[in-house]
Amino acid sequence: MVAQFTLDTERNMQKSTLAAVLLATIVIGGCSSAATWDGYSPAEVASLQALGLSPAEAAHYQEMGFTSDTIKRWYDAGITDRRTITAWHDARFTAVEAGAWSRGGFGLQDAYEWKSENFSAEEASDWRSKGFDLEQAEDLRKRGLSAD
Repeated sequence: MVAQFTLDTERNMQKSTLAAVLLATIVIGGCSSAATWDGYSPAEVASLQALGLSPAEAAHYQEMGFTSDTIKRWYDAGITDRRTITAWHDARFTAVEAGAWSRGGFGLQDAYEWKSENFSAEEASDWRSKGFDLEQAEDLRKRGLSAD
């Protein structure tokens, strides 16, 4: 009787283990479907690949409404990190604007603050290079002065 109980227990454990392995295989297999170039024209695929993007990266940009031309403008502006592009884009900067602010040494928050006060990247860089912060630059500009 004890031998039969032990044999039945081992069989049940083997079945449970097999079921767990099969379930894990199904779950992992279902979750790991690789992104493909399906849905893109051959020309768009070529452009995206020329930018060095994988299908998964391209899909992230596509969700934002970006085409390869849009992405290229960001890359040409010197901004190639997807998270950085997303942050600047979400703050309502164009690729050209974001590139100008970045080249001027401004992070997104500073650029946003200066832009909100109607300074261009060039003007803000000029004021800062002369040692003025945003508050000082605003005050002086209201009095009709420039950074020069």
